[in-house]
Amino acid sequence: MLRVAPVLVFDSIDRLSQESVDGLVNLVIDVPSISIRATARQTSAATEPALAFHIDVATIGPAELALTAEEAAEILPVDAGSAAVAQVLDSGGLPLVAQLMAQRIREDGHSDSPAKSSIAEIIDSFIRAEITGKSWHPRFAQFVTVTSVAESIDRRLAAELDAIGRRSATTAVDAGSGEGADAAGETSALLDRAEAEGLGLWGGKSRDSSTFVYTPAIRDAFERRLRADQPHLVRALSLAVAQWELENANPFAALRRSVEFDDWTLAARVVRQFWNELLRNYGPQVRRLFAGTPLGILRRQPLISMLLALNYNRTGHHRLRALEFFALAGHASRTQRERSSPADRAVLRSIETAALRVSGKFDAALTAALDGRDILLAMSPDERDNLGLAEPTLHNQIGTTLFYAGRTEAALDSFARSAAVGESKGLKAGLQGMALSAGTLAVAGDLTEARILRADAHRLEWPEGWITGYMGSFYQLAGAFSALESFDVNIAEEHLRLLDPHRETIEHWPLLAHADVLVCLLRNEPERARVQLEREITHQRRRGAASAPTLARLTHTRALVELAAGNPAAAEKILAKAQSSRSRVGLARIALARAQPDDALRHLLREGEPANGDAPSSRSRGEALALRAGALALLGDTQRTEMAIRTALTFLADRGQGLALALVPADALDAVCAAARSAGVDDPTLLLSRARANAIVPSAASAPSLTPREIALALALPHSHSTNALAEALSISPNTVKTQLRGLYRKLGVGSRREAIAALSVVELSAPLAEESNRLRNEPFD
Repeated sequence: MLRVAPVLVFDSIDRLSQESVDGLVNLVIDVPSISIRATARQTSAATEPALAFHIDVATIGPAELALTAEEAAEILPVDAGSAAVAQVLDSGGLPLVAQLMAQRIREDGHSDSPAKSSIAEIIDSFIRAEITGKSWHPRFAQFVTVTSVAESIDRRLAAELDAIGRRSATTAVDAGSGEGADAAGETSALLDRAEAEGLGLWGGKSRDSSTFVYTPAIRDAFERRLRADQPHLVRALSLAVAQWELENANPFAALRRSVEFDDWTLAARVVRQFWNELLRNYGPQVRRLFAGTPLGILRRQPLISMLLALNYNRTGHHRLRALEFFALAGHASRTQRERSSPADRAVLRSIETAALRVSGKFDAALTAALDGRDILLAMSPDERDNLGLAEPTLHNQIGTTLFYAGRTEAALDSFARSAAVGESKGLKAGLQGMALSAGTLAVAGDLTEARILRADAHRLEWPEGWITGYMGSFYQLAGAFSALESFDVNIAEEHLRLLDPHRETIEHWPLLAHADVLVCLLRNEPERARVQLEREITHQRRRGAASAPTLARLTHTRALVELAAGNPAAAEKILAKAQSSRSRVGLARIALARAQPDDALRHLLREGEPANGDAPSSRSRGEALALRAGALALLGDTQRTEMAIRTALTFLADRGQGLALALVPADALDAVCAAARSAGVDDPTLLLSRARANAIVPSAASAPSLTPREIALALALPHSHSTNALAEALSISPNTVKTQLRGLYRKLGVGSRREAIAALSVVELSAPLAEESNRLRNEPFD
């Protein structure tokens, strides 16, 4: 005989007592062939996850129980492709909605009539029927009405909203019910009743820690009822929900409610605590939220203005709009900081320094950064707790300004504090602090520490999109510079290309442009480097991101491009007005390229002098040591050359640098390599030979790369004193002469005929040029 395993079926097993549930569990344990099928409308002892420790449990949740089109059509009953079925599916496939719609169809007698009645109308009708028919007690109806303003709710928030409703003089329920020690129990019972009525569900794995979520269509219906019948309660209820959303890390929902009800104090708190989250995850929503906010309000809200400024700046298409908000944020910050708390003053100063820095006002940005740093350092632990999630971001913004002001050590301290706070408090913005530290060290030439820090950052978990976006831009820069120092051009370019989608919005574009130039120069493509650099500068000027101080950061880069292209005069002209240890190293390199080692040493003697408050970086020191070795090698000072080479190699190996030697002009670098071989200098990493294989700067004794027409023009130049004379000598038009002259002058790095003849005499393109240069030295030039 075929034996069928018994199955026990329970409808609403959630109504069983704990004792009954325990009995069923023991029954299944004792008789394994028995299985139980049960339905439940709310959580209970029968649905606790702990049951899985004793018996096999499989739970089918609400999502799996949602109606399909065919199931909805069967309930209604209508065709599966009808508008009525579509409305049921749009509401989440809820059986309750399908049943209500089926009832409306039966009442109207037409299967297409629900399409004329919205889901909202049907549910509103259902709620009125339940209340007027006394199925729902007024106390329960009012509880659901006031708690419906929240998209999700826990017991504490439910009790708070319930209390607000009961305190209202117009509440048509017993104001005394639910007060006292049993209020929490009553709140839970009311939420359980709402679940039992099919109005929503408890979420989470445990009822003790979960939130209750009303069915969206039901919640919307009760909220409409609240706004129509008790509008005086809406503001207080909504702001209570906003506060709860803020505490539960739902920042945009909290911000939206605070803006809707003009609670700008709460809105500022949301922005202060969830700065990065709002910027990273809710950009378009934030822009739409404040699209209609009057400037008069934003002028008094520096936090919100700054959020909007950064938001628009990140889009890449609203740079001018972003600058307007930066200015607005700076103004609002200055007018409010004196009467603000330490936490707010720190935030406001950070806002100011970022706004001023991005606007190109670096002196004022430095003042704000130094003040903000002092405020942060003076704050007590309790005051710092008021900064919320923004604390690492403040250190990052202040440190970035210090970095661009040449205060490298102070910047690294700020970035280290950001990383430390992030690690201790579990704040992701600390990752940006690590990235900024690694990039700053790499740019400064401290590659040993940069590589260690970058490796540490690589092992951590980054939010999606951070490591290849603005937040991780210095992480990628550290990788690019690390690869360049090892002459691995392809890896360097991979890091740089990862940032291409963000170039429109990253303020660090000069650093990226400099790294791009180094890639081209290591590939022996100086002309391409020049074209790319000038194109980038032109583009950034058009978008308002190329202030004079920003462009000044590229002075060394532009001079290096000209020197690599064989135009020392042009390079010297670019560096003429620069006053820094970096520019003195550049001038020494130019002198060495011209085979003037004595002049190079004179420039290097002044390299250690601070200029404009900046001390020489490890990069500047490494390049100076390499150039000094090159100058001494050209002078033939054997003893001093050997010591200089050993000193340079020791320093460069310690700092992880290689480019410093590759930037020594070719003739001088050849002399260094020969001297090192002659003296038996130990070079375990073969740094000298690798640098020589990747040499960037040619000797000035080498002729620049000229076309045949430019060579003909160069030979004719000393003998023709006008454009027309040159045109006649070369059998071309005067306009063609002018065009070719511009190209020749550019390649020689000069701006006049006299300078061109002098430059050509140095490279010994033809013997008569030297004589002509001497003859013209004191003649007036036409």
